[in-house]
Parts: sequence; structure tokens; C-alpha cells
Amino acid sequence: MAQAKKFIALLSFLSLMAAGVVNAEFYRWVDDEGTIHYSDKLPPSKSQRAQDVLNDHGRVVKNIPAPKTVGELEEEQRLAKLEEEKLKKVEEAERRDKVLMAMYLSVEDIELVRDERIETVDSAIRITNLRKEKFNKKLTELDASEQRFKANGQDAPPWLVKSRKHYQQQLANVEDILAIKEKEKLKIKKRFAGDINRYIELKDPELAAQ
Repeated sequence: MAQAKKFIALLSFLSLMAAGVVNAEFYRWVDDEGTIHYSDKLPPSKSQRAQDVLNDHGRVVKNIPAPKTVGELEEEQRLAKLEEEKLKKVEEAERRDKVLMAMYLSVEDIELVRDERIETVDSAIRITNLRKEKFNKKLTELDASEQRFKANGQDAPPWLVKSRKHYQQQLANVEDILAIKEKEKLKIKKRFAGDINRYIELKDPELAAQ
């Protein structure tokens, strides 16, 4: 059956040749059933298929691939985006290297800037801890006042309850700030550790390799 299809297709092509069509291009494609077709014009319905373009001697002069599917186009876009992001990371790394080498003359310079940044955060932590002590002291005073009211057989007055809630909320806010500042310190240390390692790599590759 397959041989018959090929023979019919060949006869079709030879008939075009016999019709006197010379110095022209012919199209060859395979349909869903595996049948090979020849034509001097590509039917629109077959334009979504891969095609071979033949000259008047039956030789393939050009291959026309089938248009890409939606899935193939989406995959191309995904890969192009990944490549673009990779290129941006490389460019950003090169920019950081230039800034690093321009800003510092030695590792000691980097450590000095690091310590200044950490000291700024430590200063904020000290101030926040003072506020924390103040709020704890105020809550202790409110607790003592409540105990005196209870000793006299009285409930805590509304102003006392309201004040306690206020200072408890302030204390919670302070704890959040302290946690953020501690994370900020760790982030600074980590970033400058990376800068120091990279600086050594750029300044003295042999030392970095040891």
C-alpha cells in the first residue's frame, strides 16, 4: 500500500513535469495518512505542514519547516526569558564587582564600613531596649496598682485596664522592632562577608584559592 502511494505521488510529479512546467518550484508534503503530494502551488490547507521545495529536476532546493505550535512558541518564550534573566544577573554581578573595586582599597576598608553599619543598628537596638524597659516598668506599676485595688475589694478601674492594654501593645511593637533589627544585623554581616570574599577573589585570585 505504501509503495502504491509513493508510485502515485511520483506519477503526479512526473505529470507536472510533462505538462511543460519548467524552471519552476514544486512543493512536496506528506498528509495525515502518509501520502506524499506534489504540486506547483501549496494548498492553503497544507500550509501548516513541513514542506520540501523542489526544482524542475526534482531536487530539493529548500526545506520549509512546519509552523511552530502554541506549546513550542510558549517554550521558546520561556527559554528566552530565562536567558534574559541569566544575562541580567551576569551584568548585575559585573556591575557590583566594579563598584566593589572602586569603593575599597583593602579588606580593612570593607570591615570598617561593615562595623559602622552594625554600630548604627546596635545603637537603634540600645534605644529600643530602653523603651522596652520603660514599658515593662510601667506595666509593673500598673500591676501593683491593680493589686492594691483588689486588696480593698475593688475591681481594677477602666483607666487601668486601658493603660495596661496600651503598654502591652507598645511592648509587643518594641519586641517586633528588636527582632527586625537583629535580622538586619545578620543581613549586614552576611552581605559584607560576601563582599570581602569577592574582593579577595578579584584582588588576589591565588590567595582566594588557598
